[in-house]
Amino acid sequence: MFKASFILLLLTTGATLTAQQTFDINRFSDPAKYGWQDWFDRINYRNDLIERQKLLQLYENNAQSVNLNVGKSALIPGWGQYSTGDYTKGHIFLGTELVLIGISAYYYDRAMYNYQKYLDATQVLEIENFYKKAQGDYQFTLIFVGLASLVWLFNVYDVVHSTEAFNADLWQRVHNDYYKAPLKLTPTGIEIRF
Repeated sequence: MFKASFILLLLTTGATLTAQQTFDINRFSDPAKYGWQDWFDRINYRNDLIERQKLLQLYENNAQSVNLNVGKSALIPGWGQYSTGDYTKGHIFLGTELVLIGISAYYYDRAMYNYQKYLDATQVLEIENFYKKAQGDYQFTLIFVGLASLVWLFNVYDVVHSTEAFNADLWQRVHNDYYKAPLKLTPTGIEIRF
């Protein structure tokens, strides 16, 4: 215990001896390291920073979250595309998914019907015939479920790109509207430019 305390004391003392003894205020406050030559450059930089913060606030109020839209599209195909305003893709993904699930449910129902007929059959030809029909319909069910899952996966993949495109377009619109409009509603109030 004594050795550990002594080593810690030595390390602390060595660190303080090698530390800088004086604070160089001139080097700390040198505006040239930021590219400022005088007070006007500092004021212009501050005003530019305030303008960027206003734009960022306007952007963040309307920007879409990629994770939220992925969750929406994972739950209901096309919902994330609807959120980004890409209604055509949303309709296509939702419609395709519903059609594929409907077709697979139809073939599953037929497969179960033929399987029940297979169980109830008493003759060899009927048994073989209903078993083949049930097996064929069940294979179609698996094919359409596989297609539906591929459409669902592509939907989740596509919503990431749709959200990124929406956010990029939103940033461009916010930037253009902010600098071109004479009357603006900013996060801090109403602003009129002449």
